[in-house]
Amino acid sequence: MTRASRRGAASVEMAVCMLVIIPVFLYSLFLFDLLRHMLDSQETSLTTAWDYTVLDYEKEPESVATEDGGTTTEAFSGFEMAQAYSRYMYCDHESGLDSYGPGKGPECQNDESHHTDVVAHACWLNPGGQQVYCTLDAQAVGAYGVSLHQSFMDTFGRGGLIRCSARLGVQNYLLPETFLPEFSRVKLAKETQDRANGVHNNATGNGDPGSHGRGDNVYLLPWEQIAILTDTWALTEHADVRPGTPGGRGMHERVIQLYQNDDNPAFSQMSSAVEGLVSQAIGSSLLHQGLRLRPRGYKTPGDDPRNPSLAIKPHEGGGGVEEEIEQQGGSRQGYFSSEWQDWEGDNNQRSYEARGNWYLGCERSESC
Repeated sequence: MTRASRRGAASVEMAVCMLVIIPVFLYSLFLFDLLRHMLDSQETSLTTAWDYTVLDYEKEPESVATEDGGTTTEAFSGFEMAQAYSRYMYCDHESGLDSYGPGKGPECQNDESHHTDVVAHACWLNPGGQQVYCTLDAQAVGAYGVSLHQSFMDTFGRGGLIRCSARLGVQNYLLPETFLPEFSRVKLAKETQDRANGVHNNATGNGDPGSHGRGDNVYLLPWEQIAILTDTWALTEHADVRPGTPGGRGMHERVIQLYQNDDNPAFSQMSSAVEGLVSQAIGSSLLHQGLRLRPRGYKTPGDDPRNPSLAIKPHEGGGGVEEEIEQQGGSRQGYFSSEWQDWEGDNNQRSYEARGNWYLGCERSESC
């Protein structure tokens, strides 16, 4: 009788312990998958935003195909495609295997081979979930309400404040919704899904519209949101402009945009005054008739104060920063024409050298 009572007590103790041990063990597996899916969601938003730092903002925007088969005009070159390719990459929640193939690929359509988890399955198709999408606010920063500044920004400004966001939904495929209901009626987890219906069908509700795909059966992870401010005006290539000639990858055009702008009162006053001065000098035979100022936009012999004369040359080698310019029938030395060297200061060069060469500005490879 004593041994039988002891065995009975042990069975009762085991049954009571199972109320705690089994849920804790199952939940530890579920939380492990949940944490991994949260990191995947963070990686999706973070890397997509940083992809915008390597685009060519000087390139003119173009019309591109959208994922639904239509077309759209990009805000700047690469804006739409950067996030589209990121969605293709992370449609299977895996950045290490770009196996989506040509076009949209099977994994972005109906293939479920990437759903191999035992406990929790992450899916962008769950109610409330969203693949990574980015929006552009070109006027969020840098707009001062000054017409001269705004005209330059509208003409040459690219990019702006880019916001990217994504949200994953996770389905339960292992945790029991209730455990030992004879002792407790408290639900321990979201409704357990049936793998036979298909993960995508369960997420969208196509497997069983009566019970699957509802928002209350999904663990929605927090929104992953990140914003990045792109350099909207910087030129990405060295300018090389000779005195009095246009060109230089937009450098000359940018100077003209400010110098000859109608919103620049100083230019309007100077332009009319110099036209009167030159006409008076020609009429007094102080200047030759060939130096008469032509309408703006035409090449005038000699120097024309109404047109900016810009000289800039990439600094190469160790020959210093001075340049020799043909002037007044001879050569003159001592003109500063490099955007890189700043005499003894070299602040631009020091800033460039202090910038990290690796991902997220890290100074050493894989150190962040």
